[in-house]
Amino acid sequence: MPENSTHEGRRKFLKAVTAGGVAGMTTLAGCSSNNQGNNENGSDDSGNKNASAGKGLSAYTYVNNSQSYNPPRHDAINLIAKQFTDLGLKMNVDVLEWGTLYSRVSEEYDYSFATWHTFFVSEPVTELNNLFNSNNTGPGQGNYSGYKNPDLDKKMKNYLAEPNSDKRVDLAHQIQKTLMDEVPTMPITQMPQAAIYNKNQVGNWQADLANGFNSYWTMINLEMKGGEDTLKGYWPETLSTMNVLGHNDESKHVYQFNMMYDFLVQLNNKAEPDPKVSLATDWNRVNDTTMEYTIRTDHSWHDGKDLTAKDVAFTYNYIVENEVPLYSTQVEYLKNAKAVDESTVRINMSQPLGPFNLAVANLIPIIPEHKWADRKNPSKANIQKPVGSGPMMFDYWEKGSEFGMKKFNKHFAPVSFNKRFWRVIPEASTVWQNLKNGDLNYEPFGRIDRSLDQNQNHKNIGTTFQTAPTFWMFTPNERKQGLDDVQLRKALVEAIPRTPIVKQILFDFPDSGSNVVSSAFGELHTDDVTKYKESKEAARKRLKEAGYTWDNNDMLQASSDN
Repeated sequence: MPENSTHEGRRKFLKAVTAGGVAGMTTLAGCSSNNQGNNENGSDDSGNKNASAGKGLSAYTYVNNSQSYNPPRHDAINLIAKQFTDLGLKMNVDVLEWGTLYSRVSEEYDYSFATWHTFFVSEPVTELNNLFNSNNTGPGQGNYSGYKNPDLDKKMKNYLAEPNSDKRVDLAHQIQKTLMDEVPTMPITQMPQAAIYNKNQVGNWQADLANGFNSYWTMINLEMKGGEDTLKGYWPETLSTMNVLGHNDESKHVYQFNMMYDFLVQLNNKAEPDPKVSLATDWNRVNDTTMEYTIRTDHSWHDGKDLTAKDVAFTYNYIVENEVPLYSTQVEYLKNAKAVDESTVRINMSQPLGPFNLAVANLIPIIPEHKWADRKNPSKANIQKPVGSGPMMFDYWEKGSEFGMKKFNKHFAPVSFNKRFWRVIPEASTVWQNLKNGDLNYEPFGRIDRSLDQNQNHKNIGTTFQTAPTFWMFTPNERKQGLDDVQLRKALVEAIPRTPIVKQILFDFPDSGSNVVSSAFGELHTDDVTKYKESKEAARKRLKEAGYTWDNNDMLQASSDN
């Protein structure tokens, strides 16, 4: 984006309404009954209390991050839990350190409700298939909601196998309609991509679809100002590994490894595979299950050894043979790879995958055979000084304190800065002070909160916003009693005060949640999905019609059919 568009898209913020805090928001949310819904009826009926009908539901646990890690999300989760209590559920809020929370939800399935910032890559149905496929419900396999729908599985499979882009668009719309009608997850807010930076030191922020303003495309197009040669960022917690095949796919790792390693295909800011900035300079589909790539022959690893087509073939075969968990979704579609000659690699699929470049070639980092060939358990390898071939190379890692990279001068798509570091700074106030005085010059975490509202007009601060494919999700665990009932899930969605969260907790930066596939995906997105009112009264009416009742203490009782 051009520099003069820095403040375009910035919203006017409702500062006055935040004075009442969460308690005031609960009052507002409790009477919220806007006209967003067009498929649901709503009602002022408070429900039928009948202690003799139905049976009590078990207590539910909403896992929450700490206040210091993400204050707005912490407050939003507490608010939603209060709404659910008012609806008649027994609620506990369990505040956890982020890594523990992530494991509880995505690996152990030990939760009832979860909310975090969901990042979709450039191919949405690949992500949806991982999150909601009926075959992925085992521990750590991706479907942490426990949702099962064989008809949806078939549609997603057909989409992924379809080489015709127009037919994929139609299937994508059908998939969205199903998911938004059965709500195994619900976007609470459609989050924007935000670049926050010291405008005296760095400019020309251009986002890509998958990683926003932390993308490869962003980094190779940044312009340094005022004689500055270092890009200075932060993260609220430390990195946990230097193993590109062994991290947990958290953004803090992805944003580093995307700069240290090359990928067969890189995207530009229009979400298009761009051969000018990719390891592969050309590619073509040989048949439904075969892709062929032409590799640069004048490129090298950070340690000086030549990067060849054999390294690319090794990478794909190595990940398949070792069933690397991080790339389990991609491995499902990979059979093997072969270096045809010095500059040509042929990749054979185990099943057809239409959007191969977006779903695989853009996501698998190319690793050096001479460093990895003898490692038998790659996801557990203890890597201290990683060797890649990307535009930045490892410099130092002071675990718990700071991580640094330096420019790889021989890269075909170089960065304009000599060094980049991230410091571990948990406190948002410290971050903003450092941004304003130039000790930091960009904010990669992308906090959307009160501090952004208060500081964005400072003379040294620049901001750029763009529609994102990401959202704050609300996900019920259907393995827990009652949550496999679609009517209960819909009622919970209606009880979530999405608009008050947007206006009062997030200062009107995002939009209220409406669809799992954002409009950032262009024609793959559709507005023709089920819409939900924000009203506890509508939620109670729905539950009553589904046979639920309330006892004399206003606690929700399951219907006799559940």
